[in-house]
Amino acid sequence: MANMAMVIPLAQKNSSSSLAGHNGCVTERTRVKSSSKESDSMFFDLPSNFGEVVEGIYRSAFPSSWNLPALKKLGLKTIVTLVDEPYSMSHMNFLRENGIAHFRIVVQANKDPQEKTPDHVINGILEILLNKANHPILIHCNKGKHRTGCVVACFRKVQGWNLRDVLDEYFRYSWPKSRALDEKFIEAFDASKLHNTANDSGADLWKPTGNYRNPEADSTCHMRVF
Repeated sequence: MANMAMVIPLAQKNSSSSLAGHNGCVTERTRVKSSSKESDSMFFDLPSNFGEVVEGIYRSAFPSSWNLPALKKLGLKTIVTLVDEPYSMSHMNFLRENGIAHFRIVVQANKDPQEKTPDHVINGILEILLNKANHPILIHCNKGKHRTGCVVACFRKVQGWNLRDVLDEYFRYSWPKSRALDEKFIEAFDASKLHNTANDSGADLWKPTGNYRNPEADSTCHMRVF
């Protein structure tokens, strides 16, 4: 069985920050819809597999040090890291200088059918996402495909998306290295325990702004056939 992950605040915002908690194809670069040179530069400097889940919630691969200036422009309050790869000194300085709360909640890769991240760990992450006091928030793993894809898929189920749309989004980000065990994990996740929390937050109505969408990816993304 997978070890139980814990929420560990690595860099805390001030006491006023709460620590409890569409669709868009992406490629290795996500276009920021703007004509300004500053925004065009930001497009190239964001982490790979960057995308907007809903307004105030972003996803990506592990940010490199050169991605931090672009991320600063998002005004992040919170970052959730789903892998145990440590942050560099530049990352830690970035968190501290910008007052960003950082949580490392390790999610198991779905490579072994005998190992599975417990639902209560996923629920803990989703509670952070569902609390608007934590927004803007970035959630990331290493590649921004599998662990992040599974967490976002569970978030979509909490939002009330149908399973086909949930899986379509997962495959758009993970293609061409999608995992059958990820699909099974997503299908098995029980979103009912967060039903009340989602209703209280109005999460079913949350949508992306559309400012982080790559038109090229829309025409080339992989669509799963059911």
